[in-house]
Amino acid sequence: MSFFAGKMITTVPHYWPILILVGTVAFFIGITRINLGLVVLVFAMLLSPEVSIGALARRSIIIRIEDVLIIVFFLVLVARTALSKKIHIFSKTPLNPMIALYSVIFFVSTAKGVVVGNLQILQGFFYVLKLFEYFMIFYMVTAFVTTREQVIRLLKAFMITFAIVNIYAVSQIGFTGRVSAPFEGPAGEPNTLGGYQVLLLGIIIGLTIHMPSSRWRWPLIGLALFSLIPFSFTLSRASYMAIIPMYSILIIFSKFKQQSILIGIFIVVVLLGIFFFPSHIKERLSYTINSSDIQESIKPVEVLGIKLDPSTSARIWSWVYAFEKWKEHPFIGYGVTGIAFLDSQYFLVLGELGLGGFVVFLGILIKIFRDTIRIYKRSKDDLLKGLALGFLAGHVGMIVHALTANTFTIIRIMEPYWFLCALVMLIPKLEGLKADQSRESQSAKSHLRNISFLLGRRHDSRKFL
Repeated sequence: MSFFAGKMITTVPHYWPILILVGTVAFFIGITRINLGLVVLVFAMLLSPEVSIGALARRSIIIRIEDVLIIVFFLVLVARTALSKKIHIFSKTPLNPMIALYSVIFFVSTAKGVVVGNLQILQGFFYVLKLFEYFMIFYMVTAFVTTREQVIRLLKAFMITFAIVNIYAVSQIGFTGRVSAPFEGPAGEPNTLGGYQVLLLGIIIGLTIHMPSSRWRWPLIGLALFSLIPFSFTLSRASYMAIIPMYSILIIFSKFKQQSILIGIFIVVVLLGIFFFPSHIKERLSYTINSSDIQESIKPVEVLGIKLDPSTSARIWSWVYAFEKWKEHPFIGYGVTGIAFLDSQYFLVLGELGLGGFVVFLGILIKIFRDTIRIYKRSKDDLLKGLALGFLAGHVGMIVHALTANTFTIIRIMEPYWFLCALVMLIPKLEGLKADQSRESQSAKSHLRNISFLLGRRHDSRKFL
């Protein structure tokens, strides 16, 4: 092993030995302490460095530490499945049929694109693998999380990670025009950070609404308010647009007293924003409809007589292009990465996967929405109920965010999204186990009372004799 390791270090790029070392350590952690492994994965999803191994068709091929962790932990799941009948690779969830169908369409469409020459095989392979990694996260969590205590531990890891990301973003204010998450490269990805913040803000506020103890409620409220500072400096209009329906869902599904508080907080934040937000944030918001520097190379789009800015106009023209390309392959599309990069998840899916993939993709979003509502209404545990409400709000925020961004393919949004989605889908199972344990406890207490009664009767009979 030392011989081959030494040879590899001198002959391959420097990052391969590091990734192999991380993978080996992760495998042993997964075999011995999978709970610790899941916590490490939560931190790695936002805080792991990235390595670019090339670029194809304007899309960089990036490997991150969590990519290695996801694949290794999924192999651990396969190994544990072989050793235990209680663990299954694909746990039974309401999303299984839709995920399976979408995966088949994803694979078939991309394979067809490779065969007919619409895309390169490596180009399609890496992006198909990325989609499957999201589903690996989903099934790993549903397989390994079995108790409420694990959910609490993982949610704490999410909150700590969220705090670290926001502190890092705040440290960028004044040094860069738009803040972003750690390890996003020199240019940064403010839109990614904004989408991630919308998702986690939904979780935090949902937990706060149903938090039974004030011990954690005030720290969560403080974290949510603090995150609004870097959120505003992302200057991400997609995120600004997404936070409104996200917050509206929280208001709609809350009780009257909580609705009043949420509406009051919203009014205060808006008023503070009007009077105290920096001028460049206000300019960013008004830039969409008040831009006077339309580039000659981009034909401006007019809506109700108002010329939109170059960025928005370019997005809309790219949607028109995707729609025209879709008409050439309407049923199965061009395959993943088969058309140009677009800033809209829906038009991107339509062009890449055709009408079939588009319908199934919408079906997954609707299925998650309906099942989360059902889980929220039936849940009796305050913590789990708050998690379901928060994810429901975050899910709606992601649906709106995806109108002008590739939200459901962005790594640093989708990895936490599918992790949290798995936790929500586990809620009925976790509450069912808790109810079973309660019934077993009551049964055991009943047996003890019967035994005590019989022993007492026996003692009384002896005394009488």
